[in-house]
Amino acid sequence: MLRWMKKKYVIIFITLISTSLFAENFNFSTSTDISTPDTGITPQIATDNLGRYVFAVWENGSNNVQVARSTDFSQTWSSPSTIVSVSPGAVPQITAADSGRYVFTAFINPLADIQVASSDDFGQNFNLITPDFGTGTAPQIVADSSGQYVFVISSDSSSDIRMSRSINFGQTFSSEIIFTANDNLFGQITASSSGQYVFGIWQNTAAGVPTYVAISNNFGQTFSFVDIGTGGARPQIAASSSGQHVFTIWWDSLSGGGPIQTSWSADFGQTWNLPAISIGTGSALSNPQITADSSGKYVFAAWTDASGNIQTSRSANFGQTWLLSSNFGTGDDPQIVTDISGRYVYVIWDGGNIQVARSDDFGQTFSVIAPDLGAGSAPQITIDSSGQYVFPVWVNSDIFTTQRLRSFFPITRFSTSR
Repeated sequence: MLRWMKKKYVIIFITLISTSLFAENFNFSTSTDISTPDTGITPQIATDNLGRYVFAVWENGSNNVQVARSTDFSQTWSSPSTIVSVSPGAVPQITAADSGRYVFTAFINPLADIQVASSDDFGQNFNLITPDFGTGTAPQIVADSSGQYVFVISSDSSSDIRMSRSINFGQTFSSEIIFTANDNLFGQITASSSGQYVFGIWQNTAAGVPTYVAISNNFGQTFSFVDIGTGGARPQIAASSSGQHVFTIWWDSLSGGGPIQTSWSADFGQTWNLPAISIGTGSALSNPQITADSSGKYVFAAWTDASGNIQTSRSANFGQTWLLSSNFGTGDDPQIVTDISGRYVYVIWDGGNIQVARSDDFGQTFSVIAPDLGAGSAPQITIDSSGQYVFPVWVNSDIFTTQRLRSFFPITRFSTSR
Protein backbone atom coordinates (compact mmCIF):
# COMPACT_ATOMS: atom_id res chain seq x y z
CA MET A 1 0.00 0.00 0.00
CA LEU A 2 2.79 2.42 0.93
CA ARG A 3 4.61 1.67 -2.32
CA TRP A 4 1.45 2.33 -4.32
CA MET A 5 0.92 5.66 -2.54
CA LYS A 6 4.50 6.70 -3.18
CA LYS A 7 4.11 5.88 -6.86
CA LYS A 8 0.87 7.85 -7.02
CA TYR A 9 2.39 10.96 -5.47
CA VAL A 10 5.44 10.73 -7.71
CA ILE A 11 3.16 10.74 -10.76
CA ILE A 12 1.22 13.72 -9.43
CA PHE A 13 4.45 15.58 -8.61
CA ILE A 14 5.86 14.96 -12.10
CA THR A 15 2.60 16.17 -13.66
CA LEU A 16 2.64 19.34 -11.58
CA ILE A 17 6.28 20.00 -12.39
CA SER A 18 5.63 19.46 -16.10
CA THR A 19 2.69 21.83 -16.24
CA SER A 20 4.28 24.43 -13.94
CA LEU A 21 7.83 24.56 -15.21
CA PHE A 22 7.04 24.38 -18.88
CA ALA A 23 4.86 26.52 -21.10
CA GLU A 24 3.54 25.96 -24.54
CA ASN A 25 5.32 27.49 -27.51
CA PHE A 26 3.36 27.74 -30.74
CA ASN A 27 4.90 28.36 -34.14
CA PHE A 28 4.77 27.14 -37.73
CA SER A 29 7.02 24.79 -39.64
CA THR A 30 8.99 25.99 -42.66
CA SER A 31 6.57 26.83 -45.47
CA THR A 32 6.23 24.39 -48.37
CA ASP A 33 5.71 25.27 -52.04
CA ILE A 34 3.02 22.81 -53.15
CA SER A 35 2.42 24.17 -56.67
CA THR A 36 5.91 23.68 -58.17
CA PRO A 37 6.77 23.75 -61.04
CA ASP A 38 3.95 26.20 -61.84
CA THR A 39 2.50 29.31 -60.19
CA GLY A 40 -0.95 29.54 -58.71
CA ILE A 41 -3.83 31.75 -57.55
CA THR A 42 -7.02 31.51 -55.44
CA PRO A 43 -6.03 28.61 -53.16
CA GLN A 44 -8.41 26.85 -50.79
CA ILE A 45 -7.63 24.25 -48.14
CA ALA A 46 -9.57 21.57 -46.23
CA THR A 47 -8.77 18.80 -43.77
CA ASP A 48 -10.35 15.72 -42.28
CA ASN A 49 -11.58 15.57 -38.70
CA LEU A 50 -8.18 14.59 -37.27
CA GLY A 51 -5.90 16.75 -39.41
CA ARG A 52 -4.14 13.75 -40.95
CA TYR A 53 -5.43 14.30 -44.48
CA VAL A 54 -5.07 17.82 -45.86
CA PHE A 55 -6.25 18.90 -49.32
CA ALA A 56 -5.47 22.06 -51.30
CA VAL A 57 -6.93 23.27 -54.59
CA TRP A 58 -6.00 26.25 -56.76
CA GLU A 59 -5.88 27.56 -60.32
CA ASN A 60 -2.37 27.43 -61.71
CA GLY A 61 -0.59 29.75 -64.13
CA SER A 62 -1.54 27.53 -67.07
CA ASN A 63 -5.26 27.80 -66.25
CA ASN A 64 -5.66 24.36 -64.77
CA VAL A 65 -7.53 23.45 -61.61
CA GLN A 66 -4.96 21.57 -59.57
CA VAL A 67 -5.02 19.67 -56.29
CA ALA A 68 -2.42 18.35 -53.88
CA ARG A 69 -2.80 16.35 -50.71
CA SER A 70 -0.94 15.41 -47.57
CA THR A 71 -1.48 12.18 -45.64
CA ASP A 72 0.85 13.01 -42.75
CA PHE A 73 -0.57 16.14 -41.14
CA SER A 74 0.93 18.45 -43.83
CA GLN A 75 4.51 17.34 -43.26
CA THR A 76 4.86 16.23 -46.89
CA TRP A 77 2.71 16.85 -49.95
CA SER A 78 1.99 15.04 -53.19
CA SER A 79 2.95 16.60 -56.49
CA PRO A 80 0.12 18.73 -57.89
CA SER A 81 -2.29 16.95 -60.22
CA THR A 82 -4.60 18.58 -62.75
CA ILE A 83 -8.34 18.01 -62.51
CA VAL A 84 -9.30 19.98 -65.62
CA SER A 85 -8.13 22.82 -67.86
CA VAL A 86 -10.19 25.95 -67.38
CA SER A 87 -10.51 29.54 -68.50
CA PRO A 88 -9.07 32.20 -66.17
CA GLY A 89 -11.18 32.76 -63.07
CA ALA A 90 -12.02 29.19 -62.06
CA VAL A 91 -12.13 30.15 -58.33
CA PRO A 92 -12.06 26.53 -57.11
CA GLN A 93 -13.48 25.60 -53.69
CA ILE A 94 -12.88 22.42 -51.67
CA THR A 95 -14.49 20.50 -48.81
CA ALA A 96 -13.96 17.08 -47.24
CA ALA A 97 -15.85 14.53 -45.17
CA ASP A 98 -14.76 14.02 -41.57
CA SER A 99 -12.92 10.82 -42.49
CA GLY A 100 -11.07 12.46 -45.38
CA ARG A 101 -12.14 9.67 -47.72
CA TYR A 102 -14.55 11.85 -49.69
CA VAL A 103 -13.31 15.15 -51.09
CA PHE A 104 -15.23 17.56 -53.32
CA THR A 105 -14.21 20.61 -55.31
CA ALA A 106 -16.39 23.06 -57.25
CA PHE A 107 -15.17 25.52 -59.88
CA ILE A 108 -16.01 27.34 -63.11
CA ASN A 109 -15.13 25.20 -66.14
CA PRO A 110 -14.02 26.36 -69.63
CA LEU A 111 -17.65 26.79 -70.71
CA ALA A 112 -18.18 29.25 -67.83
CA ASP A 113 -20.37 26.59 -66.20
CA ILE A 114 -20.27 25.43 -62.58
CA GLN A 115 -18.79 21.96 -62.25
CA VAL A 116 -17.87 19.58 -59.44
CA ALA A 117 -15.15 16.94 -59.16
CA SER A 118 -15.22 14.30 -56.44
CA SER A 119 -12.79 11.84 -54.90
CA ASP A 120 -13.62 8.72 -52.90
CA ASP A 121 -10.01 7.65 -52.26
CA PHE A 122 -8.73 10.36 -49.92
CA GLY A 123 -7.95 12.80 -52.74
CA GLN A 124 -5.73 10.52 -54.82
CA ASN A 125 -8.01 10.71 -57.87
CA PHE A 126 -10.84 13.04 -58.86
CA ASN A 127 -13.75 12.37 -61.21
CA LEU A 128 -15.50 15.16 -63.09
CA ILE A 129 -19.25 15.13 -62.50
CA THR A 130 -21.28 15.48 -65.68
CA PRO A 131 -23.39 17.13 -66.75
CA ASP A 132 -22.24 20.43 -65.27
CA PHE A 133 -24.65 22.83 -63.59
CA GLY A 134 -24.81 25.48 -66.31
CA THR A 135 -23.44 28.99 -66.48
CA GLY A 136 -22.63 30.50 -63.11
CA THR A 137 -20.27 32.42 -60.86
CA ALA A 138 -18.80 32.20 -57.37
CA PRO A 139 -19.54 28.57 -56.50
CA GLN A 140 -19.43 27.40 -52.88
CA ILE A 141 -19.53 23.77 -51.73
CA VAL A 142 -20.15 22.00 -48.43
CA ALA A 143 -20.63 18.38 -47.35
CA ASP A 144 -22.10 16.68 -44.32
CA SER A 145 -19.76 14.88 -41.93
CA SER A 146 -20.05 11.55 -43.77
CA GLY A 147 -19.72 12.94 -47.30
CA GLN A 148 -23.00 11.40 -48.40
CA TYR A 149 -24.75 14.76 -48.79
CA VAL A 150 -23.03 17.48 -50.81
CA PHE A 151 -24.47 20.93 -51.53
CA VAL A 152 -23.37 23.56 -54.07
CA ILE A 153 -24.62 27.13 -54.35
CA SER A 154 -23.88 29.61 -57.14
CA SER A 155 -25.30 32.57 -59.02
CA ASP A 156 -26.31 31.79 -62.60
CA SER A 157 -26.12 33.95 -65.74
CA SER A 158 -29.46 35.60 -64.84
CA SER A 159 -28.26 36.38 -61.30
CA ASP A 160 -30.59 33.73 -59.93
CA ILE A 161 -29.39 31.63 -57.03
CA ARG A 162 -29.00 27.96 -57.88
CA MET A 163 -28.68 25.12 -55.40
CA SER A 164 -27.48 21.66 -56.39
CA ARG A 165 -27.23 18.61 -54.17
CA SER A 166 -25.92 15.07 -54.14
CA ILE A 167 -27.23 12.32 -51.89
CA ASN A 168 -24.78 9.63 -53.07
CA PHE A 169 -21.33 10.88 -52.05
CA GLY A 170 -21.00 13.23 -55.01
CA GLN A 171 -21.57 10.67 -57.76
CA THR A 172 -24.54 12.53 -59.23
CA PHE A 173 -26.14 15.92 -58.57
CA SER A 174 -29.60 17.35 -59.03
CA SER A 175 -30.04 21.02 -59.86
CA GLU A 176 -32.78 23.47 -59.11
CA ILE A 177 -33.07 27.23 -58.89
CA ILE A 178 -34.15 28.05 -55.38
CA PHE A 179 -34.56 31.81 -55.64
CA THR A 180 -35.27 33.91 -58.71
CA ALA A 181 -34.60 37.66 -58.71
CA ASN A 182 -32.18 40.06 -60.33
CA ASP A 183 -28.77 40.96 -58.89
CA ASN A 184 -28.27 37.98 -56.58
CA LEU A 185 -24.58 37.35 -55.96
CA PHE A 186 -22.05 35.85 -53.57
CA GLY A 187 -24.04 32.86 -52.37
CA GLN A 188 -22.81 31.11 -49.22
CA ILE A 189 -23.88 27.77 -47.79
CA THR A 190 -23.53 25.67 -44.66
CA ALA A 191 -25.07 22.46 -43.36
CA SER A 192 -25.52 20.51 -40.16
CA SER A 193 -23.18 17.57 -39.61
CA SER A 194 -25.96 15.16 -40.60
CA GLY A 195 -26.84 17.10 -43.77
CA GLN A 196 -30.49 17.31 -42.73
CA TYR A 197 -30.38 21.07 -42.21
CA VAL A 198 -29.01 23.26 -45.00
CA PHE A 199 -28.74 27.05 -44.92
CA GLY A 200 -27.94 29.44 -47.77
CA ILE A 201 -27.52 33.21 -47.90
CA TRP A 202 -26.60 35.68 -50.63
CA GLN A 203 -26.27 39.35 -51.44
CA ASN A 204 -28.76 41.28 -53.52
CA THR A 205 -27.11 44.37 -54.99
CA ALA A 206 -30.37 46.23 -55.64
CA ALA A 207 -30.98 48.93 -53.02
CA GLY A 208 -33.76 48.20 -50.56
CA VAL A 209 -34.14 44.54 -51.54
CA PRO A 210 -34.38 42.13 -48.59
CA THR A 211 -31.59 39.75 -47.71
CA TYR A 212 -32.94 36.22 -47.48
CA VAL A 213 -31.75 33.10 -45.71
CA ALA A 214 -32.78 29.87 -47.42
CA ILE A 215 -33.56 27.01 -45.03
CA SER A 216 -34.01 23.31 -45.67
CA ASN A 217 -34.85 20.70 -43.04
CA ASN A 218 -35.04 17.78 -45.46
CA PHE A 219 -31.50 17.39 -46.78
CA GLY A 220 -31.88 20.13 -49.39
CA GLN A 221 -34.98 18.80 -51.13
CA THR A 222 -37.01 21.95 -50.52
CA PHE A 223 -36.31 25.39 -49.06
CA SER A 224 -38.20 28.10 -47.22
CA PHE A 225 -37.04 31.71 -46.92
CA VAL A 226 -36.65 34.23 -44.13
CA ASP A 227 -36.12 37.97 -44.65
CA ILE A 228 -33.36 39.18 -42.30
CA GLY A 229 -33.16 42.80 -43.51
CA THR A 230 -31.84 44.96 -46.35
CA GLY A 231 -28.37 46.04 -47.35
CA GLY A 232 -26.66 42.74 -46.56
CA ALA A 233 -23.40 43.01 -48.52
CA ARG A 234 -20.97 40.06 -48.66
CA PRO A 235 -22.97 37.91 -46.21
CA GLN A 236 -21.58 34.79 -44.56
CA ILE A 237 -23.33 32.02 -42.64
CA ALA A 238 -22.35 29.41 -40.04
CA ALA A 239 -24.20 26.83 -37.97
CA SER A 240 -23.76 24.54 -35.01
CA SER A 241 -23.19 20.87 -35.81
CA SER A 242 -26.82 20.04 -35.04
CA GLY A 243 -28.14 22.91 -37.16
CA GLN A 244 -30.15 24.31 -34.26
CA HIS A 245 -28.09 27.49 -33.99
CA VAL A 246 -27.45 29.49 -37.16
CA PHE A 247 -25.47 32.72 -37.47
CA THR A 248 -25.17 35.28 -40.27
CA ILE A 249 -22.89 38.28 -40.71
CA TRP A 250 -22.75 41.03 -43.32
CA TRP A 251 -21.68 44.59 -44.01
CA ASP A 252 -24.67 46.93 -44.04
CA SER A 253 -24.11 48.80 -47.29
CA LEU A 254 -27.22 50.97 -46.85
CA SER A 255 -26.43 52.47 -43.45
CA GLY A 256 -24.08 55.33 -42.70
CA GLY A 257 -20.74 54.11 -41.39
CA GLY A 258 -21.26 50.67 -42.84
CA PRO A 259 -21.81 48.66 -39.64
CA ILE A 260 -20.95 44.98 -39.46
CA GLN A 261 -24.16 43.25 -38.50
CA THR A 262 -25.07 39.80 -37.30
CA SER A 263 -28.27 37.91 -36.64
CA TRP A 264 -28.94 34.51 -35.14
CA SER A 265 -31.52 31.75 -34.98
CA ALA A 266 -31.90 29.22 -32.17
CA ASP A 267 -34.58 27.08 -33.81
CA PHE A 268 -32.97 25.64 -36.95
CA GLY A 269 -33.43 28.87 -38.91
CA GLN A 270 -37.18 29.16 -38.51
CA THR A 271 -37.14 32.48 -36.63
CA TRP A 272 -34.37 35.07 -36.32
CA ASN A 273 -33.25 37.68 -33.83
CA LEU A 274 -34.17 40.95 -35.54
CA PRO A 275 -33.26 43.72 -35.93
CA ALA A 276 -29.70 42.59 -36.41
CA ILE A 277 -26.94 43.43 -33.93
CA SER A 278 -24.18 45.85 -34.96
CA ILE A 279 -20.81 44.58 -33.73
CA GLY A 280 -18.45 47.05 -35.42
CA THR A 281 -17.88 49.23 -38.46
CA GLY A 282 -16.66 48.15 -41.86
CA SER A 283 -16.25 49.25 -45.43
CA ALA A 284 -17.11 47.99 -48.89
CA LEU A 285 -14.06 45.71 -48.75
CA SER A 286 -14.86 44.34 -45.31
CA ASN A 287 -15.71 40.76 -46.33
CA PRO A 288 -16.75 39.77 -42.79
CA GLN A 289 -16.25 36.15 -41.73
CA ILE A 290 -18.01 34.09 -39.07
CA THR A 291 -17.43 30.71 -37.42
CA ALA A 292 -18.86 28.77 -34.47
CA ASP A 293 -18.00 25.84 -32.26
CA SER A 294 -19.98 22.62 -32.62
CA SER A 295 -22.51 23.58 -29.93
CA GLY A 296 -23.06 27.11 -31.22
CA LYS A 297 -22.30 28.62 -27.81
CA TYR A 298 -19.10 30.30 -28.97
CA VAL A 299 -19.25 32.39 -32.13
CA PHE A 300 -16.39 34.40 -33.63
CA ALA A 301 -16.24 37.07 -36.33
CA ALA A 302 -13.45 38.85 -38.20
CA TRP A 303 -13.49 41.70 -40.71
CA THR A 304 -11.62 44.75 -42.00
CA ASP A 305 -12.99 47.86 -40.36
CA ALA A 306 -13.58 51.32 -41.84
CA SER A 307 -9.99 52.31 -40.97
CA GLY A 308 -8.52 49.28 -42.72
CA ASN A 309 -7.74 47.36 -39.53
CA ILE A 310 -8.42 43.69 -38.84
CA GLN A 311 -11.01 43.35 -36.07
CA THR A 312 -12.41 40.34 -34.24
CA SER A 313 -15.46 39.95 -32.04
CA ARG A 314 -16.82 37.07 -29.98
CA SER A 315 -20.05 35.84 -28.48
CA ALA A 316 -20.14 33.35 -25.61
CA ASN A 317 -23.93 33.04 -25.47
CA PHE A 318 -25.04 31.65 -28.81
CA GLY A 319 -24.73 34.96 -30.65
CA GLN A 320 -27.04 36.94 -28.38
CA THR A 321 -24.42 39.51 -27.29
CA TRP A 322 -20.98 40.36 -28.71
CA LEU A 323 -17.74 41.89 -27.45
CA LEU A 324 -14.88 43.23 -29.54
CA SER A 325 -11.81 41.18 -28.69
CA SER A 326 -8.86 42.28 -30.84
CA ASN A 327 -7.57 44.85 -33.32
CA PHE A 328 -4.58 43.48 -35.25
CA GLY A 329 -3.79 46.63 -37.22
CA THR A 330 -3.90 47.25 -40.95
CA GLY A 331 -4.72 44.29 -43.15
CA ASP A 332 -6.98 42.62 -45.71
CA ASP A 333 -8.75 39.33 -46.37
CA PRO A 334 -9.17 38.00 -42.82
CA GLN A 335 -10.28 34.42 -42.29
CA ILE A 336 -11.25 32.87 -38.95
CA VAL A 337 -11.64 29.27 -37.73
CA THR A 338 -12.22 27.46 -34.45
CA ASP A 339 -12.17 23.91 -33.10
CA ILE A 340 -15.27 22.00 -32.01
CA SER A 341 -15.04 23.32 -28.44
CA GLY A 342 -14.44 26.97 -29.34
CA ARG A 343 -11.35 27.09 -27.15
CA TYR A 344 -8.81 27.52 -29.93
CA VAL A 345 -9.44 30.29 -32.46
CA TYR A 346 -7.15 31.30 -35.33
CA VAL A 347 -7.25 34.38 -37.55
CA ILE A 348 -5.19 34.77 -40.72
CA TRP A 349 -4.87 37.91 -42.84
CA ASP A 350 -2.71 39.78 -45.32
CA GLY A 351 -0.96 42.51 -43.38
CA GLY A 352 1.78 43.11 -45.94
CA ASN A 353 3.04 39.69 -44.91
CA ILE A 354 0.78 36.75 -44.08
CA GLN A 355 0.03 36.90 -40.37
CA VAL A 356 -1.74 34.56 -37.97
CA ALA A 357 -3.13 35.22 -34.51
CA ARG A 358 -4.14 32.58 -32.00
CA SER A 359 -6.43 32.45 -28.99
CA ASP A 360 -6.55 29.57 -26.51
CA ASP A 361 -9.13 31.14 -24.19
CA PHE A 362 -12.26 31.03 -26.32
CA GLY A 363 -11.40 34.20 -28.25
CA GLN A 364 -11.06 36.49 -25.23
CA THR A 365 -7.44 37.35 -26.01
CA PHE A 366 -5.23 36.78 -29.05
CA SER A 367 -1.50 36.67 -29.61
CA VAL A 368 0.03 37.26 -33.03
CA ILE A 369 2.31 34.38 -33.94
CA ALA A 370 5.88 35.42 -34.71
CA PRO A 371 7.55 35.30 -37.07
CA ASP A 372 4.90 35.88 -39.73
CA LEU A 373 4.63 33.56 -42.72
CA GLY A 374 6.27 35.95 -45.15
CA ALA A 375 5.06 37.81 -48.22
CA GLY A 376 1.82 36.68 -49.79
CA SER A 377 -1.86 37.29 -50.41
CA ALA A 378 -5.24 35.51 -50.51
CA PRO A 379 -4.70 33.56 -47.26
CA GLN A 380 -6.99 30.73 -46.18
CA ILE A 381 -6.90 28.53 -43.09
CA THR A 382 -8.40 25.28 -41.83
CA ILE A 383 -8.26 23.39 -38.55
CA ASP A 384 -8.86 19.87 -37.24
CA SER A 385 -11.66 19.21 -34.76
CA SER A 386 -9.45 19.43 -31.67
CA GLY A 387 -7.53 22.57 -32.63
CA GLN A 388 -4.26 20.69 -32.47
CA TYR A 389 -3.51 20.99 -36.18
CA VAL A 390 -3.78 24.24 -38.11
CA PHE A 391 -3.10 24.57 -41.83
CA PRO A 392 -2.79 27.92 -43.63
CA VAL A 393 -2.41 28.35 -47.39
CA TRP A 394 -1.53 31.49 -49.37
CA VAL A 395 -0.16 32.85 -52.64
CA ASN A 396 3.32 34.22 -53.19
CA SER A 397 3.51 33.63 -56.95
CA ASP A 398 3.41 29.92 -56.04
CA ILE A 399 1.03 28.27 -53.57
CA PHE A 400 2.50 27.84 -50.09
CA THR A 401 1.30 26.04 -46.98
CA THR A 402 2.63 25.12 -43.55
CA GLN A 403 1.55 23.43 -40.32
CA ARG A 404 1.63 24.46 -36.73
CA LEU A 405 4.19 23.00 -34.34
CA ARG A 406 3.83 22.75 -30.56
CA SER A 407 6.81 22.58 -28.29
CA PHE A 408 7.47 23.28 -24.63
CA PHE A 409 10.10 25.48 -23.04
CA PRO A 410 11.17 26.08 -19.42
CA ILE A 411 9.69 28.98 -17.49
CA THR A 412 12.81 30.58 -15.99
CA ARG A 413 11.01 32.76 -13.47
CA PHE A 414 9.16 29.94 -11.77
CA SER A 415 8.72 30.43 -8.02
CA THR A 416 7.33 28.15 -5.31
CA SER A 417 6.66 30.99 -2.86
CA ARG A 418 3.08 31.53 -1.79
